[in-house]
Amino acid sequence: MVRGEDVMIAKDNLRIEQGDHVIMFLTDKKFVPNVEHLFQPSPFFL
Repeated sequence: MVRGEDVMIAKDNLRIEQGDHVIMFLTDKKFVPNVEHLFQPSPFFL
C-alpha cells in the first residue's frame, strides 16, 4: 500500500485510508472479481 511517499506492507492492523493506493499482485486473474468486490462500497456505508 502506498500512502503519500510511504510504502507499507499489509499486516493485520493496517487500515486503508482515503487517498491510499493499494497495489495487489494476483497469481490467477480468476480472483479479480473477488478483489473488486472487496473494494466496492456497501450500500449501508454512509
